[in-house]
Amino acid sequence: MMQARRLDTVADITMGQAPDGESYNLDGEGLPLIAGAGDFGELHPEPKKFTSAPGKTCQPGDVILGIRATIGEKVLADGRYCLGRGVAGLRAKTGLDERYLWHWLTHVTPTLAAKAKGATFKQVNREDIGELRITLPPLPEQRRIAEILDKADALRAKRRAALAELDTLTQSIFLNMFGDPATVLHRWPVSKLGEHLEFLTSGSRGWAKHYSEQGDLFLRIQNVRRDELSLDDVAYVTAPDTAEARRTRVEAGDVLLSITADLGRTAVVPKGLGNAFINQHLAILRTKSFVPRFLSAFLASPAGRSQVLRQNRQAVKAGLNFDDIRGFVVPFPPVTIQRKFEATAAAVAASQRAQGEAFSRLGSLFASLQHCAFRGDLKPGLGEVPEKTRDVGS
Repeated sequence: MMQARRLDTVADITMGQAPDGESYNLDGEGLPLIAGAGDFGELHPEPKKFTSAPGKTCQPGDVILGIRATIGEKVLADGRYCLGRGVAGLRAKTGLDERYLWHWLTHVTPTLAAKAKGATFKQVNREDIGELRITLPPLPEQRRIAEILDKADALRAKRRAALAELDTLTQSIFLNMFGDPATVLHRWPVSKLGEHLEFLTSGSRGWAKHYSEQGDLFLRIQNVRRDELSLDDVAYVTAPDTAEARRTRVEAGDVLLSITADLGRTAVVPKGLGNAFINQHLAILRTKSFVPRFLSAFLASPAGRSQVLRQNRQAVKAGLNFDDIRGFVVPFPPVTIQRKFEATAAAVAASQRAQGEAFSRLGSLFASLQHCAFRGDLKPGLGEVPEKTRDVGS
């Protein structure tokens, strides 16, 4: 079995240091500053500030590692940067392949994060990083392992890109079918939204005492995204049998609208959701004439959101009242066209679910490959990505 070595014996570690605050600038003077993971892009840094007094720096090809708050996130330096206190720079020494190091850092992130200390911000120090143990097979084997993991990671990136495209596809279809912000309100008959609502209400406070580990779904603003209902982070309540609770219980086909904070998020309540209630940051729009999926998409579109933001009073904090909502000007295309859009949007949603499941499977495959690779179990001929998983459009 290969012997594991301390990371600081095979890689140079440069801990970041905050430069003098007076040296910060937005004019490109000095070096771009990577203060923390907030300056990370998808693969390379995306700095927001510069410093004319850089202290600790990195070179192209170094790994920039998040060491404060968001521990273990990383990017690859594509130039020379100043390293702030929230990051460290890692540079492979002779005998350690850079790509092997990159993938190993992903594998070891949970171990590093477990070392973090701090009351306000969790962080790790140089010893925490340096004492990590890395196994080093011969360089040709490191490169073989890195190449296999690169291929698997590239497949994940393609899936991720496909999901990102699907996220915007429904709105693109909406604009194509019904018109862009400049034409949608002129292309079809328009009226006030209030004329099409048979029920309008908002949630209420006082649910804290009814929270439970399981029971009825309690929908909050984080569950309502841009024309999408997400149940990734749900809360539960044991709802009382009161008029107030019954008033805030949703029905299939209700359009939910965020009325505080991030205004104008929408989602349609699907069939089969079961008992679910809303909090005070959401409103229920129950329409008697619109196809709900069309109404949700319009309110999420640029033409709808511009009205939401325009009618927001911003007196003390962002918010909409019922008169604002009833006053929205909405187009009313023929119901047959609205239903055609609904069917198309449902097909896109099904594709999103399939892509999401495929992305999850690729994530499991990638984790398994990493586990085998860094245990020394990735034998020659193993680790190849099956042909059936290579076509990310399948």
